[in-house]
Amino acid sequence: MTKSFVAFWILFAVTMAPPVAAAPQTPLILKPSSKWHVDYGDEKCRLVRQFGEGKQTVSLIMDRFTPTDSFRLTISGQVVKILVEKGDADIQFGPNEQKQQLAFLNGNLGQNPALVFTRSARIAPPSATETLEMKNAEDDEAVLLRPISEDRQKAVLYLRVGKPLRKPVVLETGSMRGPLAALDTCIDNLLISWGVDVEKHKTLSKQAKPLQSPGKWIVSSDYPSNMLSAGQPALVNFRLNIGKDGSPTACHIQGTTRPKEFDNAVCKSMMRRARFSPALDAQGQPLASYYQNNVYFRIF
Repeated sequence: MTKSFVAFWILFAVTMAPPVAAAPQTPLILKPSSKWHVDYGDEKCRLVRQFGEGKQTVSLIMDRFTPTDSFRLTISGQVVKILVEKGDADIQFGPNEQKQQLAFLNGNLGQNPALVFTRSARIAPPSATETLEMKNAEDDEAVLLRPISEDRQKAVLYLRVGKPLRKPVVLETGSMRGPLAALDTCIDNLLISWGVDVEKHKTLSKQAKPLQSPGKWIVSSDYPSNMLSAGQPALVNFRLNIGKDGSPTACHIQGTTRPKEFDNAVCKSMMRRARFSPALDAQGQPLASYYQNNVYFRIF
């Protein structure tokens, strides 16, 4: 049977978790065992903290790639060891924010099992109005979500992870305002290192926008043949530099879960096929900008 694959674009999209009828389990509550640490990378900003001790040590990682209040979660440790390869996880930034579902892959971080979330998250799921806007949006059209206020960030005290874990885990994060503000500062510095005019980008009249569905930028023949034979999936984060004429001038891999063959396939395809209407400043003049997204290779 011929193997085929799908490469789909992961924009910010989460769904409200349905109510669960089963009796609630008593969670494993883990207190911080380290301070928050911000890693200033070349392509992303990473916020890391450890919770618990010994065999119950858990690492919480929040990666941010662009100046939004979203991030990609990774949770690593023996207490998140599961048997299923992928699915949807129940998470909640409590006590005030609603529970949400995020798609995950079962992976590893070093020697430890890890839940690698494939969709961007925020401390709160989209509102009913935002969910409707995303439902009615054209394919791959990004919907701008309303910023989450500093007061709501400050009110977060923990992150709770339920399904698919056999026993829910609660990480006592404390207020998230300070850590998220540190990510904001890191991202501003990151944009400067990319050659982006940060102040002009805060007042854009139009962001760089794909001229066609990004799902058309990668085709079946782009799947690395040796990775296809091995049945290897991959999640790749990438960034494109976009010139004033809307053409990509460079491709950068921001994060990847698999071998370099996937990175090369993504950038080769992006530079060949991706085209944009350029970003416009507050006066409507084109300016150099960037575009960031993710591609998920999988075999089905």
